[in-house]
Amino acid sequence: MFHLKDVYNQAITISHSIVENIRFGRQLYLEPIDMCSIQICKHVEDDENLLEFLHSVQDKYPYLYSHPVNVALISFLIGKWLNLDEKRLENLVRAGFLYDIGKAKIRDSLLNKAEELTLEEMEIIKSHSVLGYRILKGIDTLDPEVLQTVVFHHERIDGSGYPLGLKGDKINLFSRIIAVADTFDAIISTRTYSTKEIPLKAAEEIQANSSNQLDSSICHIFVNKLINYYTGREVRLSNEQVGSIVSINPDRISKPVVCCQNTHYDLSDEIVDLEIVEVL
Repeated sequence: MFHLKDVYNQAITISHSIVENIRFGRQLYLEPIDMCSIQICKHVEDDENLLEFLHSVQDKYPYLYSHPVNVALISFLIGKWLNLDEKRLENLVRAGFLYDIGKAKIRDSLLNKAEELTLEEMEIIKSHSVLGYRILKGIDTLDPEVLQTVVFHHERIDGSGYPLGLKGDKINLFSRIIAVADTFDAIISTRTYSTKEIPLKAAEEIQANSSNQLDSSICHIFVNKLINYYTGREVRLSNEQVGSIVSINPDRISKPVVCCQNTHYDLSDEIVDLEIVEVL
């Protein structure tokens, strides 16, 4: 019987093993990732259940291992919403698991540095996409689109990304999907160099970048799905009151109308002076 929690924990273990195998120069086995990808695409049908689960496991595992797993699952949802066929969905999930693999070649002290990076350090971090490509390029069984995603996932629609500064449709679909999923999970996660934000704030930032850096059509679908999902969810406000989201204005996503004990607060009204501090 399929249990999402078991598959997720297995994926975390696989992610950890991949990092360790690369760092110690051991042989890289991708078969476990293939099996995980197939299981997810075959058995995960309830979108809300998956979003609920991802919320429940947020920050429970080290970011280096959990982030690719989370991105793989979020990318899977986006791929479903884009009506990708099963084979492409499986490859999309594989790409999610593997896209950040080059970071295994970068020391933890740099990946987790709390202070502002120097220009030299920033270039080392940016090298992870090319490093990942070099790690995987000799694996004949890997789909070319997965390999492209490993090297192109930081390319941006307006040409501001790296390593090549590609623009628009020159960036493959998987890279454009993963750019959205990666942005979302990074914003809602706790990292040594940044404080996590609520999911509505992440959705708002994705929408703000949909006109330049991120694919506008993917952002539109993703943000609308999140708005529908979080409408009605319980939240905690900055005054410690607990209420539920009544409605979300697409132009002010992180400032919805919240009902607490029959009192409605429009958080977009500056006079209210309240904000959501936690989605429950």
